[in-house]
Amino acid sequence: MYFDCSMKMESAGVGALFISSKGQQLKYMLQIMFKATNNEAEYKAALHGLRIAVPLGIKQLVCY
Repeated sequence: MYFDCSMKMESAGVGALFISSKGQQLKYMLQIMFKATNNEAEYKAALHGLRIAVPLGIKQLVCY
């Protein structure tokens, strides 16, 4: 899973990208509707990705 954030004055956008061992990609985006530091936004992106991984049945995950 790769995750990152994009900062704006009033909000932030975060995303997670999952790449399977076969090269298939799943992309997820989330908008945070409050002011956040870069570290807070990246933390939210990581948590968002982990919350998505569980219902997808992902058993092993490497985060970047």
